[in-house]
Amino acid sequence: MVCEAIHSVYAQQWPDLEVVVVDDGSVDGSGKEVATRYPEVKLVRLSGLGPGPARNAGVDAASGDVIMFLDSDDLWLSGHVQGLLAVLERGFEVAYGVARTVNLVDDSTFCVPEADEVREGKVLSDLVRWCFLVPSALAITRKAFNACGGFRDYEFGEDWWFLLQLAARFDFGFAGATPITDRRLHDGSICAQADRQTIHSFLNRLHREMLNESWCKPEMAERFSILKEWVRNQKNDWATVQDWYLAMREEGMV
Repeated sequence: MVCEAIHSVYAQQWPDLEVVVVDDGSVDGSGKEVATRYPEVKLVRLSGLGPGPARNAGVDAASGDVIMFLDSDDLWLSGHVQGLLAVLERGFEVAYGVARTVNLVDDSTFCVPEADEVREGKVLSDLVRWCFLVPSALAITRKAFNACGGFRDYEFGEDWWFLLQLAARFDFGFAGATPITDRRLHDGSICAQADRQTIHSFLNRLHREMLNESWCKPEMAERFSILKEWVRNQKNDWATVQDWYLAMREEGMV
């Protein structure tokens, strides 16, 4: 999957892309395979620190002023780079697009965000309600990344916290309804290991952190209090983050 991901970057019709690959303690030989097949990439090796520190290390190793992320099991579609850069050229520091998710766990397909979740401009309140975008469909300036201090070392949900910090400081621009990323959800995905206890623990941690932020309004803190209580009281468990989302949507929580 990681080699397919890298290939999807080099397939972009854009010159001078700098590719940084972070091997965060892999044990399947993928780091060696990447070094052999793509000697031109910058390969950073870590010891299994998690997705947040891995992304931070990739940004530290990069030299460009515009940063785009790609998880190892995702793919950039044609026009990904052009679409996001066009948004930044409109004056935004943060750009995002649609990620088409192929759920290999149950063979379903869905998009993030869905059409009724798309927002542009000030999106903090919307992101407090739900994390409606994914890092593999995101572009930000280095200025924006530095202003937020990078990703936290959460085992789960580090992207939601990072996006909240971005939204508290910058307007978001949207790249249009055509998917720019293919996201592959499989048994090994972090998003496929989101049982109810994991989600509840993460929401507790995120809620505590929010209360220390100047941007956190009372209604935002209350939203997470309600969400935590709702998750805690659920009798059914979930296999993926999408299952959690669908359960909330069914009950009008999002």
